[in-house]
Amino acid sequence: MTALSVASGLAWAGPKLAGPYQGDTYGQVDLHMEGERLVGLSAGSGGGCKFAPGTEVLSGEFQGNVLVATVQLCLEGPPPDCVGVRPFTALAVYNPNSLVLSAHFRLPPKCHSPGLKDSVLTLRGVRGAEPVEREEEVPAAPPDEVEASLAPAREAAAARPQPLGTRPVELGQNLLANGKWDMARARFEAALAEDNKDIDALVGMAASNLGSGNAVRAVEYLERIRPVPPSRPDVYAWQAYAAEQQGFKGRVVPLLRRALELNWAPESPKPWEAVLVRALAADIEQVQKAVKNRKRAPGRESAGAGSSSP
Repeated sequence: MTALSVASGLAWAGPKLAGPYQGDTYGQVDLHMEGERLVGLSAGSGGGCKFAPGTEVLSGEFQGNVLVATVQLCLEGPPPDCVGVRPFTALAVYNPNSLVLSAHFRLPPKCHSPGLKDSVLTLRGVRGAEPVEREEEVPAAPPDEVEASLAPAREAAAARPQPLGTRPVELGQNLLANGKWDMARARFEAALAEDNKDIDALVGMAASNLGSGNAVRAVEYLERIRPVPPSRPDVYAWQAYAAEQQGFKGRVVPLLRRALELNWAPESPKPWEAVLVRALAADIEQVQKAVKNRKRAPGRESAGAGSSSP
């Protein structure tokens, strides 16, 4: 059976893997299946990229013994293209006999990754790693043949929007809501590697730094959102939280007032805003009362002016 069969619309399910896999330079990755999707979480056991434990570093679906995967890689080299963590799409070939999953990456010019060896990621199954279910075994095709025959599939995978809830920013926001600051930060770094002006990612980086007590670093990310769009009043709320953490109490109320005037809604906060609302509860209540009183005053005047009395 050839690699062309893998790329066809009649592609069959591949192996379903589970357990620890060790990369020489990448560190240990714990694999498991979520339906037909293979997911790999960093075990936090070193490796060149030093991912925090529990960070999702690999995901994809098998087509035969070829995994169309998204892998998180840290980059080193000249900025801006070679800085931080970002996701890469790759074809990984799985050998069911040796329990080896390997993929070759094309990095941006002049970039290298401490997690790769000669631009190759190799994950070897260690004790406890095994396919939990085997379909018909398919001989692995030569890498060049796989590369050529699956090019359309890879291009489609790269162009296709990721499912809701699996984008780096959304994953980071979910981690923020659970207080996992370091893990969330890795997601937002990946998003900023793709778009360094992504407001959700910049706010996420600020929130994760505030969660771990680094207000100075949080302010650096918030200051990159200039000008603040009227549709993002939450930016002012996070600025207020940063000011509160730094002890600049005189700046908290004006920033909250600006957020509330632009219709920020602390009474129904987003999950990752809960920590902010709790920390500034007294100030928010004070500003809300002042804003309501100010909005009521013109209403009374207009009612008098519109009276039909002579």
